[in-house]
This record gives sequence, C-alpha cells and structure tokens, in this order.
Amino acid sequence: MIKIIQFLALARVAPEDCKFGWTPFGVECFKFFPEAVNWVTAEKNCESLDANLASVRSKAQNEFLLSLVPVNTRVWIGGHDGEMEKQWLWTDGSPFDYTNWCDIQPDNNDGTEHCLELNTSNNHCWNDETCTSTLGYICARNR
Repeated sequence: MIKIIQFLALARVAPEDCKFGWTPFGVECFKFFPEAVNWVTAEKNCESLDANLASVRSKAQNEFLLSLVPVNTRVWIGGHDGEMEKQWLWTDGSPFDYTNWCDIQPDNNDGTEHCLELNTSNNHCWNDETCTSTLGYICARNR
C-alpha cells in the first residue's frame, strides 16, 4: 500500500503527457495546423489553446518542427521583429539565441517583413515574411 501511495505522489509531480494530436519534444508539446492564416491570427489561435507559436532553441528542435509539416510547406513560428527592426523576439518570451536564417535573410524586403516563417521549401531555413501573408502554423505548449 505504501508503494502505491508513493507511486501516485510521483505521478502527480511528473509532467503530464501531451494531449491527443500534440507531439512531445523536450518539456513542450507541439502541433501543426495546416489552416492558412496571417501571423497574428496564428498566434491568437495558439493562445486560445494555452500555447504560443513555436520558438526554436536548437538545431534538433528545428529539425523536429520540420518533421511535423508536409514537405515544401511554409509555416509560421513565433519569431518577430515588430517592436524594433532586427531585434528578433519569440512570442513566448524565451531567448532568441538560436537562428537558422536562409542566405541573405532576414532582409525585411520592402520594409514590411517582421514575422518568421519556417520555410521548408528553401533548404529548411528561416525567412522573414510579411505578417499578413497566410500560412499554416505550429503551436507549442508546456506539458
């Protein structure tokens, strides 16, 4: 009986598994949404699920996110420099200390590109894109 009580106590402290349809990586759960929406709508949709657009902290995590989306699919992730040009931030507040920009990116083409897309059609690298473009997106939430 004591062993059962100890097990139940440990089970309550352990992080919960990801909900159905979400895939675990590290301490978070991720989900790809194919619906094409603008970046702000994507972030709001994630927030409605107690999540944010995904942030990327390592090459391994970048590769994991790519594995969630169909080949040659461009998707929104949580980076933006809408507050100050060239000062990229993640919507979840985590440090922006890993990057995987495509060649000559970010370029802020026409001065209007302030949101981050995971651009799987171009060497699996990142591109800054106009936030009103419509793409699928990846949300991330804590377990």
